[in-house]
Amino acid sequence: MREAVGAGAPAGRPGRGRRPGARESILDAIRAAEPLSRVELARMTGLTEAAVSMTVRRLLEEGLVVETGRTPTGGKPRTLLRLDPAARLAVGVHLDEDATTYVLTGQTGGVISRLARPAPLGDDPAVLGALSADIDVLLAGSGVDPARCLGVGIVWPGPHSGGTPTEDALPHLRGWHGGELGRRLSETTGWPVLVENDATAAAVGEYWVARVGPDRAFAALYMGGGIGAGIVVEGRAMRGGHASAGEFGHFCLDVFGPECWCGSRGCLEVLAGPRTVVNSARADQVAAAEAGLDPAQPIRSVAAEFGAVARAARAGAPHCRALLESSARYVAAAAESLVNLLDIDLVVLTGPGFAAASAIYGPAIMRRLAPADSRTWHRDVTVTVSLAAATASATGAAALVLQSHLRA
Repeated sequence: MREAVGAGAPAGRPGRGRRPGARESILDAIRAAEPLSRVELARMTGLTEAAVSMTVRRLLEEGLVVETGRTPTGGKPRTLLRLDPAARLAVGVHLDEDATTYVLTGQTGGVISRLARPAPLGDDPAVLGALSADIDVLLAGSGVDPARCLGVGIVWPGPHSGGTPTEDALPHLRGWHGGELGRRLSETTGWPVLVENDATAAAVGEYWVARVGPDRAFAALYMGGGIGAGIVVEGRAMRGGHASAGEFGHFCLDVFGPECWCGSRGCLEVLAGPRTVVNSARADQVAAAEAGLDPAQPIRSVAAEFGAVARAARAGAPHCRALLESSARYVAAAAESLVNLLDIDLVVLTGPGFAAASAIYGPAIMRRLAPADSRTWHRDVTVTVSLAAATASATGAAALVLQSHLRA
């Protein structure tokens, strides 16, 4: 058993009353805009030059920050600072319907190594053994010192406590709860393990990989087998009182709509989520033929079959495109409500569903936002597609582990 190197609990919740410390402010500034000089850090963070110098000296001693050349100025050249990508590492694991994705991530958010395996099957010991063995393979193949690894982040679809969405999405883990899986995996591997939902993890992954500044709030809309949102404010993920903030799929868009699995009615998920799109395509003979779906066979994977519908739509299949355009109108209405509620100016589309169909969903959201933005709110909301949609959740899970230690 490896010695645990710190608590795997998520970082604290954001709030306007919270003041980040000098260490956190400096690390965030360098992460978002490296390389930076000490003078630039003082200006960006509002810290005194003495406080910056003292904190940077400690970070250099810890090996988290390194000096990387000098920049010419009108006077004395300034030494530039950047993060050492491999100084601290974490493993992110994304549990999905068909496969499990593992990434090893450094403190700049880059993927050092990656591994994909079929979804583990079998009883509890077999699943835990497979996850543990794959993590060892990932670390061994990376060539880095495992002692630099701070822990493991697990991406769990839906609420941490398990329930219907998780069991439907991951039948090979039926009966597991996120917290239990994290505890058992920690006992098996010896690493601290943090568990996070896929949308929140994807938002944190976008924050790190895209180098979003700590002063910019944004929402990452995530579509896989379901649809959700991760929200980052002041550099930290919003979680809410029960770690379920960002249930974007349960915005009510029709008070008399069909019943949702959550117990409510007219939710975005049941009106226009990926499972609804897939079911509609299977019920339409023409759409099913366009996408190559076989309605006589069980759904092999919601995400995979949604991807087939999206590919057909991109190729010009009219019935599949109509299904996605209908879904996109609902998603756009929910996105507008989210933007209005949070007063944000950045929306990122991520996850395999949006990666496959962003050409339909992105413009639909922008068309929905534009009239009120220009007439009433006088804002300019950017809607973009993540460049790391395939690994954003796993990277984000690893980044959350790093955050919980680097900001301590």
